Amino acid sequence: MEKPEDQGQSSQIPRQEVRLLWHCGYWDGPLNGICLYQAERYWFEAIDPFDEEKDEYVYPRRMGIYMLSPEELCAEEEIHQHFQQYVGMHTDYDEKGQRSIGAVRPKNEWKKFDSWLKQQPKQKHDYRQNEMVGWFEL
Repeated sequence: MEKPEDQGQSSQIPRQEVRLLWHCGYWDGPLNGICLYQAERYWFEAIDPFDEEKDEYVYPRRMGIYMLSPEELCAEEEIHQHFQQYVGMHTDYDEKGQRSIGAVRPKNEWKKFDSWLKQQPKQKHDYRQNEMVGWFEL
């Protein structure tokens, strides 16, 4: 993941002001997904999460918060609703920032999600070129 050019112009947002709603990508912690900031839903995504020289992930992770158009948000919410229905709710976070790790549906249901997703128009899912409203550490 490349570093957005406008990161230097965006300010750090205190972690307690951002609530993760769900993640889409995860590797030893969330990489991207939907968050709530100032009562609005945004895309969050790790900024340079991997140090190539050290061959390891960087902690704490710096997460960019990006604006979504109404259409982009609607598409992400629809995908997530189907994911919850067929795969599980283990990527969702409660108000305390905890996830229900055991809330996974039976594996035979997962194929229904894959089948549904293949029928959908290709989604961009890369919102790093959208306006960045700030960043936080996770």
